[in-house]
Amino acid sequence: MIASFKFLMVLPALLGIATRATPVINRGILPAVHSAQEMSPRSASTCADPSLATTIFQAYSGTNTAHIMDVRYRLVNADSIQNAAPALWTFQGAVFKGWRTQQPFTVPLFTLISSDNSDSVFIIGADAQTPPVVSGFTPGAIVAWVYDTAVCDSVPLMSAVLAAKTDHYYTTDPDDHAGLLSAGWTDGGVAAFVLPAM
Repeated sequence: MIASFKFLMVLPALLGIATRATPVINRGILPAVHSAQEMSPRSASTCADPSLATTIFQAYSGTNTAHIMDVRYRLVNADSIQNAAPALWTFQGAVFKGWRTQQPFTVPLFTLISSDNSDSVFIIGADAQTPPVVSGFTPGAIVAWVYDTAVCDSVPLMSAVLAAKTDHYYTTDPDDHAGLLSAGWTDGGVAAFVLPAM
């Protein structure tokens, strides 16, 4: 229990995320992430440059039963600078491509972290200065810049929630998403629209 608690206390520092403690009002909360909408395609002149997109990876912490998404080097760094083994994060693969900096026609995808640092959700914001608000979560870093509608060959970034473990998983693979739902996870909706990882 002590090791787990220490992990939770240093998680934001390891990921380079500044958080503020916020009381958890309802631990059973399932944040509304249905803000992204499907729309018609845009012309190439109204799309962000796909050659500038970078791959975002998903990792899992068995200690916290939690998934997180970020660029590979930040996850590697978090594992390398910790004081004790085993590794904080187990890589689960590439999830999508997005942009590290704001591009035309994109919106920020924020990490929001639970007040006890045991869970993360990923939600789009209107702009870099206005992170979304979810009760019991504090704003973290912008993970990537993404689309808020289905445009420019983007695909939905779907969320599945295992409420009993306060875990959120993200995928662009409809079969993965459907498989989790059939295993008892809850549909968390479409968090954003992103470029496929491959």
